[in-house]
Amino acid sequence: MQGLIIGSFLHDVGKIGIPDAILLKPGKHTPEETQMMRTHVEHGEQIVKGAGWLPSVAAVVAAHHEKWDGQGYPRGLSGPAIPLEARIFAIADVFDALCSKRPYKEPFSYEQAIAILQEGAGSHFDPDLLAHFLDIAASVYNTVSSMNEEQIRELLRATMTRHFVINT
Repeated sequence: MQGLIIGSFLHDVGKIGIPDAILLKPGKHTPEETQMMRTHVEHGEQIVKGAGWLPSVAAVVAAHHEKWDGQGYPRGLSGPAIPLEARIFAIADVFDALCSKRPYKEPFSYEQAIAILQEGAGSHFDPDLLAHFLDIAASVYNTVSSMNEEQIRELLRATMTRHFVINT
């Protein structure tokens, strides 16, 4: 859990190496820009491996864009060769991306997001893990979407306290 949590915070740390003109571009990326964006994984992996943290943190950072069918990047890993933490995080990351407003898109509805995730079962996502996520998705979505910023901070504090020794 610790590696998954820390990895979720740091999964895109390598984007500090991506030029703002590409990173913040509101429209579709060119093929060259897409290639540049994909390098954030290697940049991030170098950053977290150098920090000497839990190996599972590096696993999330290095493999969060791998896909169950092997069509992801940067290594083209497939199935159980993708670290468990990265497979779990990939589902949460895509769900969050779909449900969130971004510079280039409006948020999808919960129903649209779930339909997209279901379409990716067995190709993008580990189908067994996705089934477990779908069992709790509505509850998680309803809880978080009904909270204000302070309530979300408190939920984060409680989660961190449950999984880490935190001196306050």
